[in-house]
Amino acid sequence: MSNHHFNVSTLRRFGVIGLAMLTLATTSLANDSDRITQLESEVQQLKQRLNNLEKPNGAAITSSKPLASTDGWKNLANWRSVKKGMSQDEVRSVLGEPATVRASGPIIEWIYSNRGNVTFYQERLDGWMEPR
Repeated sequence: MSNHHFNVSTLRRFGVIGLAMLTLATTSLANDSDRITQLESEVQQLKQRLNNLEKPNGAAITSSKPLASTDGWKNLANWRSVKKGMSQDEVRSVLGEPATVRASGPIIEWIYSNRGNVTFYQERLDGWMEPR
């Protein structure tokens, strides 16, 4: 009988320990979720601050360089500023993200919503067609 009492007592201890571990794990997951939400919010705030810093402040910015933006492809002056040999990152900073990308071996074509396109050969700008 005392053997049975020992087993029940042991099971109760393990139950209490298991419950404590489960509570700690749940609390840890809740804290992780809160932390992820906080970090996502901070990333969005930093993106907004960066966008605000990149915006021109009227006459304070005078540059012949095209403005970097996500829709730079809408501006004909930006198309006319691209140069053969530019990297994909350089073209992206001028024209923004393309609507479509097609790749065939070392040739990559970016197509924009206004039907303008750029062609890269071995990751360098090889040619382009301004929008019509």
